[in-house]
Amino acid sequence: MQHMKNKFNNIEIRGILFGFVASISLLMMIHDYLTSVLFKQSYYFSESILFKIPIVLLIVPIFIYRTIKIKGAEVDFKFSKEINVTKIMLYLIPIVVIHIMIASLLIAFISQTFMESHFTFRFLIQNKFNQDFIFLLTIYGLMFLISRYYSLNILPYKEMTIQSLSIKQGAKTEMIAVNDIEWISAETPYVGLWIENIKHLYPSTLSDILTKLNNDDFVRIHRSTIVNISKIDSIHSRSNGDYDIKLSDNTLLRLSRNYRHQFNTRFK
Repeated sequence: MQHMKNKFNNIEIRGILFGFVASISLLMMIHDYLTSVLFKQSYYFSESILFKIPIVLLIVPIFIYRTIKIKGAEVDFKFSKEINVTKIMLYLIPIVVIHIMIASLLIAFISQTFMESHFTFRFLIQNKFNQDFIFLLTIYGLMFLISRYYSLNILPYKEMTIQSLSIKQGAKTEMIAVNDIEWISAETPYVGLWIENIKHLYPSTLSDILTKLNNDDFVRIHRSTIVNISKIDSIHSRSNGDYDIKLSDNTLLRLSRNYRHQFNTRFK
């Protein structure tokens, strides 16, 4: 399960970085077009695409994210809260140099094989180092910072949020998905996890299970009840200040006036 969770998290951060790179590529192509219109120059879509190869190549490090390690360097993005700028630059500069060399080779090959305009490798190396080095170093730095922020602020929260609970049924242990739980009742010394009108006993208190779930969908509505707000169908007021909560399976639960404010901050 931990392996699958890590795989999912890698896919998610790759999606974020891919969207970042795709946005930059699109903005640069729009910039090329607007510049040609402003200065009344010819705009060649094929050449615009060709010279975006250095940007498109950023996809490669995105898809090997967390998979490469260089001896003596933390290349797997296991971040600390302190940023060592010197160490980051020593890591990023060689990558940018290799990136520009590969991009120049590809552009030279494509232009000389498939296009009328031919660009030599020597010309492209000089051109790309003069025009793209600082830009690519900045983009790699931003990708690094996005990954760092994700690893320090988002990923730990995701890893603390449990996805399932193990329920012992005699000699048998059953795994139930947290998202399937509709509501939770106090059944001292247990809590009752209700799924489709079936109660599963779990050794815990309401306070402890709420902390363990660490899930914004679960909120206390009574001293003896927790509800999954994603399962709520409707809410009806009582004359005494309490409310009746109707779940999607027609179960009725009481929302105490003492928990109404906390409930209202979650259920909007």
